Amino acid sequence: MHYDLEEIFNQASKDPTASPLHGIGYQAYLLYGIKINRDNESGEIEMLDTSRAGDFYSPVTTDEMKNFHEKGWRYGIYVISLSNYRVKLDRIEKQIKKYVNSHPSRPSKQLDGYQTHRTNILQKYSEITNKLNKLKSNQNGKINTDDI
Repeated sequence: MHYDLEEIFNQASKDPTASPLHGIGYQAYLLYGIKINRDNESGEIEMLDTSRAGDFYSPVTTDEMKNFHEKGWRYGIYVISLSNYRVKLDRIEKQIKKYVNSHPSRPSKQLDGYQTHRTNILQKYSEITNKLNKLKSNQNGKINTDDI
């Protein structure tokens, strides 16, 4: 099935776990760091990744949009979230290696903090992976968002 942006926006608006972020002149929803906006006047819809570019929201890439168009709101959200978690894990692993190499015999609160952060992200990654697998295994196409 192929979903257009309006259908994806409607899926987001009906998703009970998506946070509404409406403002003057627009409607928006946020889930797992992905924000979908619709301008009330023009009807233009845009999708932004809030966790990728630091203080700025970056547009969802064309390749990422394919997931939304082909599989819908939740599938696209999960795929992008997993990608963002992988980037965060890589960054944390580099920080841990750098710390261990510069302080080889000295455990510290900083190292404990990195390891705790890594554990938390791994738990989130596992949770989203499980939800994505449930979504993929759903044969009849109906999504019960309470389960995922």
